[in-house]
Amino acid sequence: MDTLLRDSDFISMNVPLTKDTYHLIGERELKKMKSTAYLINTSRGPVIDEAMLYKFLKSKRIGRSGNRCL
Repeated sequence: MDTLLRDSDFISMNVPLTKDTYHLIGERELKKMKSTAYLINTSRGPVIDEAMLYKFLKSKRIGRSGNRCL
């Protein structure tokens, strides 16, 4: 996972929302991503810590994000 986060230009989240996937992507994971990376979430919103994602997007620590809550 660390290598994927560090090296990927695009990361697509496609997992069900469970207690194990809740905030699967949080501050620790976002810090590892390239500042130009795109994060695409086709899972339920809470798979990603949305407040932390907002902070990273606002400070331009990651490139872009797309979030589609199903």
